[in-house]
Formats: sequence, structure tokens, C-alpha cells
Amino acid sequence: MASLRAVSICAAAAAVLAAVATAGAEVKVWNYDVLGDALRVGQPAALGPIAITAARDGTFSGTVAVESDAAITGLRATAGPLTGERGTISADRLLVRYAVGWDGARGDPSGLDVLLESPPADVPAVKGRALAGVWVTAFVPADAAPGVYRGTLTVAADGLGERAVPVELSVADYRLPDPQAYRTWIEMIQSPDTLALEYGVPMWSDRHWEMIARSFRFIGSTGSRVVFVPLIRDTNQGHSESMVRWVRRADGTLQPDYTLMEKYLDVAAANMGTPKLVVFYAWDAYLVLKHRDTSFVERPTEPGPLQQRWDKRQQGLVVTMLDETTGESTPGSLPFYTDPASRAIWKPVYDELRRRMAARGWEDAMALGMVTDLEPSAEEVQFLQEVSGLSWIAHSHYRRTFGRPVPNTVLQRIADVRYEAHAYSLVYHVNAPQDAPQGWRMPQLAAYVDRFGLMNGPALRIRQMPQLNINGQQRGVGRIGGDLWNCIRDKRGRRAGKAYDRYPENYYRGLNIPSYFLAPGPDGPVSTARLENLREGVQECEARILIEDALADAAAAQRLGPDLAARARTVLDAHHRALWRSIWTNDEQLDLLGSISGRSPHEAIWAGLTKAGVEMPGFWDAEARQMRADEDRKGLDWFIGSGWQQRNSDLFDVAAQVQRRLE
Repeated sequence: MASLRAVSICAAAAAVLAAVATAGAEVKVWNYDVLGDALRVGQPAALGPIAITAARDGTFSGTVAVESDAAITGLRATAGPLTGERGTISADRLLVRYAVGWDGARGDPSGLDVLLESPPADVPAVKGRALAGVWVTAFVPADAAPGVYRGTLTVAADGLGERAVPVELSVADYRLPDPQAYRTWIEMIQSPDTLALEYGVPMWSDRHWEMIARSFRFIGSTGSRVVFVPLIRDTNQGHSESMVRWVRRADGTLQPDYTLMEKYLDVAAANMGTPKLVVFYAWDAYLVLKHRDTSFVERPTEPGPLQQRWDKRQQGLVVTMLDETTGESTPGSLPFYTDPASRAIWKPVYDELRRRMAARGWEDAMALGMVTDLEPSAEEVQFLQEVSGLSWIAHSHYRRTFGRPVPNTVLQRIADVRYEAHAYSLVYHVNAPQDAPQGWRMPQLAAYVDRFGLMNGPALRIRQMPQLNINGQQRGVGRIGGDLWNCIRDKRGRRAGKAYDRYPENYYRGLNIPSYFLAPGPDGPVSTARLENLREGVQECEARILIEDALADAAAAQRLGPDLAARARTVLDAHHRALWRSIWTNDEQLDLLGSISGRSPHEAIWAGLTKAGVEMPGFWDAEARQMRADEDRKGLDWFIGSGWQQRNSDLFDVAAQVQRRLE
């Protein structure tokens, strides 16, 4: 009892000290852009409306910043209904969240990225500045009448009182498709282990499943429809258990148990949507015997991941065992695929997986993983082809399927790769001809891999990445993390690693997943400013695809008529040029570029300008790094001030007209 009383006294004292600290400290509210970072911009001269450009059946956000030179306490905000001439968007269609920064782990995104759904207890001052964002997000009804809807966001804090901020939501007549029907490819990966490690909950407990469901809801909002089912444990994605577990019977026989897999698929479907790919994770890096000229048959002499890879391989095919009496799961192993005993083990498993997936109507979504720069041997590929009959997915530096949709037998000349996310040979179009191949209509399913950690960067770059790729020769963005943040702490309690860092034997070197679009909230995963911008960028892609699809089809283009077709082309070109100018502000140099290729848009620009005869410093030289940093800052500032919301309004308006003509 005495300790509880002491805690109460301390809490009361802290509250008094906080009140004293904030007394007399001015708290200000000002506008900042969802594309920008309030940490790097100053307060505008006056507080204006939160202006949001939207389309029907979409999700769109606007923001204000709350600032003080002392800690901010008592922060809270509410949004009232938005009213237009032809209807009302009720307050329950509006979500208010509080943007704060990450807690400083290496590689964490900068700025006010974490969107808390409840007010923070306090926002501390750092170097004499306390800063938080208040986001209002509108879930626009599918049947909302087009027009401008107006309402108020009320922001309050200790020392501020209540401040009424006007909200203006401009809704275009264009209706977005359901995320299930998005043609922009997003592959965002859910991590069960991260949630268990972060919140200290038992794997597969009720609380764990609640948080997995929450992650899938966020992931599904981007249009991502990929689910990974590990058939082995200790994977590159951080799975500590296989989802098909093995019960050893009293007579020594093994019986596969599918209970965990079935529940995971149920939760995914209920919260994300019907998967387009269900990847049965059957192979990983530690199993490799040879890569190029390097053999892994003998234990490497140098300590590190290669030795750990060899040591892991000595265990066999690592899986999870299940005690049928206690229900306890423990690490175990099975023979390698090349062992003669494996056929009798795995052929019934894949037959049963196919039966269960067919019962769900998902048989066509089945695939095997994982192919990376390291590949299974011809013997392993042949075995898995015979027992499963499935094609593979690949996450690697180089691309295998360029111009070769399924069937392609590009894996050891035996099996097909049906989807790949790759870092090399990415193609972007700056001023390419209108008939240049575009990613969203490419016959093979290929996506951009973030080789340099750009997807944890500025929100504008995240918003643009799907557009850069669908306008190039990739269908979108792949191999990005959902809840794969740094959940492992060091001895001092600092965030120091991700779930997959427990298994360095399965490192993919520069292809380990660096990004995470969800953040740890107090009670479970929450969204981020980057995820909201990614989602809005995908929504812009969907409007663009609708228009471009119509322009490319002779019959559809005739229904549009020459005037609408011409306006559509003008709007698309303006949207596209602004995208590239935000990356590279030199218009004369942009005019020199057609189709360009590199591991990132900047590297592609470098190669394109060099090919065009422009003298450029080496891409990794200090001078070049400074040039890119300067261009990023200039481009971001230019884009925010260039009327980007008006360009989106024009895009959605044209999409609405095209939609009406086609219907």
C-alpha cells in the first residue's frame, strides 16, 4: 500500500511540475502538409482551413501542427460532421489521430510519422520545441455527392484552450474501385513475431490474434493481398515457427497439423480481403549449397552469418513440432528435400494444402517461396515441383522474368516464377512515347524492391513510388514491411533489431526488409504518415490507370471523344511531369530523359543524363550525394507549393468524366 501511495504522490508532483512548465508557454496551431514534415518547416503566417482533395469511396487526410516551446500536455481534438450543399459526411466517417515521432532506433523514419489514435499523455520539448501533428482522415462514402464539404476540427491543449480549425473536403465525382480490385501492385508483409515480441504476448494467444487482425486491416487498405504461410521456421522474415506443425504420434509417425495455418488465413481474409497470392514458405537461404562460385558444403572459416548458415543446415529442414497432449510447440526438424524419405512426408502435405485452398476458392493463388539471389538446387526445385506442382515467387536483386510471363521455367529451367520483386533493371519513363510499355499492363508480375531503404524516407517519396513504377515497367511496389519495425531491444532498453535479426543464417544481405509502414502504438499496431501517403498514392494510381486504359483502347477512346481525350492527356502529362520535377528540378535535363533504368529513380536519372552526354560526378561520390540531398529538399519544397492538390482534383475530375462515358 505504501508503494502505491508513493506512486500517487509522484504522479501528482509530476502533474504539478508539468503544469508549472507549461504555464505561460504559448501553444500554437498551424497548417502543415501531409507530404511534408512539420519538424523541418516553420509556422505559416496564419492558420487556414485544412484542405483535403478526395474521391468517392477513398480515404484522404489533412493535418495541422501543435507547437510550444515547452512540453505540450492535455492535447486532444475532435472533428464534427462535414456538410455540403448536397449532403453530410457524418463525424463517424472521420478519424482524428495524433502524429508523433519514433523513439530513435537506427533507421527509424524521421519526423511526425507515428499516428496515435489516442492523445499522447504529453509531447516533450526537444531543444526548446515541442511539436505534434493532428491528422483528420475522411473515409468518403461511395455514394457521397460531389462537392465541397465544410466542418470544424476542434483542437485543445493546456495553455491553448480550444481552437476551431476549418476543414474543407473537396469530393470529386470519381468513384475509386474497392481495394480488392486495385490494379496497382502492393506487397506488404505482416509479421506475427514482431507483435508478440513488441507486446510480450504469447504467440497465437487471443490478444496476439487481435493485433494480427489489426495489422492486416491496415495492410489491406493499400490493396496488398499477399499472405505468407511458413512451412519452415527461423525465416528471413522472422518467423520463429512453421504454420504447418508436426505431431509425433506414440508410434513414431508424424502427422501434419493445419490448425494454425487455417486460422491465420481466416484472419487475413476477414481483415485484408481475398489473397491474390498465398506463399507457402518452403525454402530459405540457409539451405543453399552453392551460390555462383561459393560452396557451402564445408563450414566457412570466417565467423559470421555464413558459419551460422552452415550450422543451421546441420539441423535439417527446420520446422515446428506440436505435442498432441499438452499443445506445446517446440523446434524440430525433418529430412532435407533431397532425402528419399521426403516424398512420403511432403506429397500428402501439398495434396492437402491444395484441397484446403480449393475449398476456399484460392487454389490459383498458391505459390512457393522463397527465391532470392540464392536459389534452391535443381534437385530441390525438381522435388518441390513434383510434390506441389506450384510456381514460385522471387525477391532478389536481379530480375528473371523480364518479358517472360508464366509459364517461363526460369528457375533452374524447371519451375516457373509467377511473381518477382527485384532491385536491378528497374525501368522508369520520364519522357517516353505514349505507347511505351507501362507497368500496370505488363504481362509478367514484377515489382520494385526498395534496395536503399527509401520507403522509410520522406512521405512524398513514398506517395510517388507506386506511380513511378506503374508509369515505368513495374506493376508497383513489393517486399515492404507492414509491422516489421525494430522490436528487439538491447540491454539498455533501446530498439536494436527486427524479428528476423534472430536468424542471421537467413540474411539476404542488402535485401533484408528495411521498411515498416506500421508503428507500435500503446495497445497494438497503428498507422503512419507514410502508410497514409502510400494509400493515397495508390488511389491516384487507380485514377490514372482508369484514364490511360481508356485512352489506349480505340473503342473506349472514341466514346470519350476528342475533347475529353485531349484534356485527359494534358492532365496526365502535368501530373507525371510534376512527379519527376519533385525528384530532379532541372527541367532542361529532364527534357533529355526518355526511358531510364537503375536501382532507384535517382540512379536511373544519373545513368540517363550520363548517356545523354551530361557530365555527372560518380553516383556515390560525396559531390553526387550532396547534389541528390539538395535536389530532394528543393523538389519537396517545390512540390508542396506547386498546387499538387489542384492537380489531384483535375485528375479525379477527368477520371470521373471518363468513368461516366464508359458506363
